[in-house]
Amino acid sequence: MKNLFKPLFALAIIAATFTSCMEKDNTDYDAENLKSEQRMDSLLSAENNRIQTYLAANSASAWIKDTITFSYRFLDKKPTRGIYYQVVSEPTDNTYEYKITNTGASLSIVMPKLKLKYKASLLDGTVVQSDETGSDYSLGVSNPAIFNDAWFYSFLPYSIKFNNQDYYIYGLTKNGLKKGSKFKMVTPSLWAFKSSSTAKMPANSPLVYEFEVMTIE
Repeated sequence: MKNLFKPLFALAIIAATFTSCMEKDNTDYDAENLKSEQRMDSLLSAENNRIQTYLAANSASAWIKDTITFSYRFLDKKPTRGIYYQVVSEPTDNTYEYKITNTGASLSIVMPKLKLKYKASLLDGTVVQSDETGSDYSLGVSNPAIFNDAWFYSFLPYSIKFNNQDYYIYGLTKNGLKKGSKFKMVTPSLWAFKSSSTAKMPANSPLVYEFEVMTIE
């Protein structure tokens, strides 16, 4: 494995030498990052207006507002994540436990394997992804075409205890989704597919997710 790093190290030296010969980069990266965060915040605000319209037309009182906040690095604001959710059906089996493991180098969440039905729709009802018969999924396997932050916020619990200490995961529900759970959430595009688009899904699309957990282990 050591040999793999030798070409990279050589390229790093070449890049450093080349950079030293270039004119000084006068780009104000903090200002650029601030503008980027301002654009993202503006998009979140615009999408929230669309989400509120959707909620008003779809039993607004049934939806729970996610109150967890996040911090921008450059913009002096701490907005909520903009997510709304419903626990449609409680679990029929609570035996599964979300756990944390010590890999030796760090702590990590033990991601579940599950059989699942799900549907992702635009706010106008257009279905952009679905599995309505139920298939096997593993949240520990990278699949960016399907999985995104909204999935993990939906499935994982708010916190997990490890060695008698609570580690905060900031999932939407106290104990996470389990067998028999039926769950629905509305998410801004920031936690879904952001600026990615498909034939059915425009860029920057808020999504409505519906999950039904058939088995989990």
